[in-house]
Amino acid sequence: MSTEQQETVLGKPSEPKAGGAGVESFVEQARTQWKAVVGVVVVISFAVGAYWWYTNDKAERNQEASTQLSRVRMTFDMGDFSKALTGDSLPPVGADKVKGLLEISEEYAGTDAGSVAALMAGNALLNLGRFTEAQPQFERAQSSDALIVEVGALQGLASCKEASKDFAGAASLYEQAGTQGAKSGLEDRCFYNAALCFEKAGNKTKAIELYTLVVKKFEMSEIAASARGGLARLGMAID
Repeated sequence: MSTEQQETVLGKPSEPKAGGAGVESFVEQARTQWKAVVGVVVVISFAVGAYWWYTNDKAERNQEASTQLSRVRMTFDMGDFSKALTGDSLPPVGADKVKGLLEISEEYAGTDAGSVAALMAGNALLNLGRFTEAQPQFERAQSSDALIVEVGALQGLASCKEASKDFAGAASLYEQAGTQGAKSGLEDRCFYNAALCFEKAGNKTKAIELYTLVVKKFEMSEIAASARGGLARLGMAID
């Protein structure tokens, strides 16, 4: 058998080498794919770990914020708003200085207790006539998951606009608070305040609509009598 015939049956001598290179290429490709898979697993594991750390850290920070809030709550309830805002002149707890509402609101932003601190800070600033400073506190409080805090923040923002004589803007926010605060215990007063601001803004139609809503839907509440007074001012009577 000639050399040419042998090559035809057995294949050329160079082909095994090509096959070896093919095997090496396959092994390298598999190794690359394995690295990619491992990389994905690492990324997923990191993401899960990061999420766990975030939620756990958030819970710890919320607990810290609640503790800090409890130390200044009585001062706020007593109406000593300046001290409540800064914590100044309040006796320390052990070696720790008592943090004021402004510091708690900023340091623990994003936690439930931090949102409550922001709402309290906003109310304290409103009571002190510092309306411009109160607004960002109410905006921060809006991030709360608690409906009562969110509605309170909307009321606070409405109060800021009312104080600056933007009665139409205030009315809109009060009405929004009333709508979102259904069954919160604040609904009747939100709608009444909205009606009052619409009246001040010269929007008689909306004022009558909301005064009437309060009288009919909340006839047993104390605010219903005030709403009847509003209707009387606008020349309306309701049975």
